[in-house]
Amino acid sequence: RAALCLQSFYTAGPKEVRAWTIQTGCLAPQAAGVIHTDFERGFIKAEVANFDDFKKLHGGAASMAKVKEAGKYRQEGKGYVMQEGDIVVFMHNVSGSKKK
Repeated sequence: RAALCLQSFYTAGPKEVRAWTIQTGCLAPQAAGVIHTDFERGFIKAEVANFDDFKKLHGGAASMAKVKEAGKYRQEGKGYVMQEGDIVVFMHNVSGSKKK
């Protein structure tokens, strides 16, 4: 993976946890675009925690509460360079086109 300049980030929801592969050095909006192009186009921010921090702090719960309490959950903007093992929630907003 390192020789190919690839890394992974994770998304998690109530039904699924998923790993996504991106190029090393990818910015948050481009990483969001791997999931769906609308996520990149309407990118607002990324809420990020590192997997290693989550593993240390979650205490067996399927929740970010302990990570947030420890101050390891943060908001990042368009210039954020994704890191290996990031757990991310992308905030986006894409307005539908209005017919005239």
